Amino acid sequence: MGKQDAAIDAQLFARTASLFDVKRRALAPAAVEILASDIVRRISSAVALSPRFDDPVINEESVAAFCDALVQPRPTAALQFIEDRRAEGVTRQGVYIGYICAAARRLGESWDENRLSFLEVTVGTGHLYALMRALRAEEPATRSAFDSRRCALFATVPGEDHGIGITVAADLFRDAGWEIDLRVGADHDDLMDHVENTRPSVIGLSLSTEHRLEDLVRLVVAMRIVVPQAIIGVAPAAGLDETRVRSLVDIDLLFGDARTACADLERLLRLRG
Repeated sequence: MGKQDAAIDAQLFARTASLFDVKRRALAPAAVEILASDIVRRISSAVALSPRFDDPVINEESVAAFCDALVQPRPTAALQFIEDRRAEGVTRQGVYIGYICAAARRLGESWDENRLSFLEVTVGTGHLYALMRALRAEEPATRSAFDSRRCALFATVPGEDHGIGITVAADLFRDAGWEIDLRVGADHDDLMDHVENTRPSVIGLSLSTEHRLEDLVRLVVAMRIVVPQAIIGVAPAAGLDETRVRSLVDIDLLFGDARTACADLERLLRLRG
């Protein structure tokens, strides 16, 4: 197992776990429940979409021990558990399929059967999501790690009624030589189906009202699971609390005007490329 393959991004894990804890405390319980359900469903089903380079044999007792670590209030227990398994020689994909996907299913079953509390499940799913981000789940061998072409998906947050701003931004980006896939007015499921089918490497989202912040949080979490390597930025309307957006949403960039947004994205493309 090479040095690069052994690495877990502990800083990304800590940052994502902390950000999810902010979500859990700041959002309405119903929104947190939807978020946790989405994470369980998307991660547990990811095994069907993953190439099987190895076939990890992991017993139920080990998965149960991992779930026990996941629901601990502090995220370090889950991180240490996975770091120990990696040190034992389990590959990154083996961890993802054998532990993360299996634990997502087990957490979902325990929730449905009332064997875990709402607090335990939401804490556990937050830590699971953070681990998934930190492991940077492997793409199929037929795809490059990151597509650095000047192509992007621009979309309104589900439920948004205003698409003029992002339409203008799309036109300005096209004038600058970008290929823009514009989606206005799509609901959450339709937009995520499109993301799964197209796998964009750059995503720009428009948020025009505070009332859609919970929808934005849910959307970005789903995108992080489906396209973990994507650059994701958000353009909030004037007057929205940018600090609150940054504190709740897993974004790489907060866009201002189209000119600076274009420059920021091209800078990140150069770094990623």
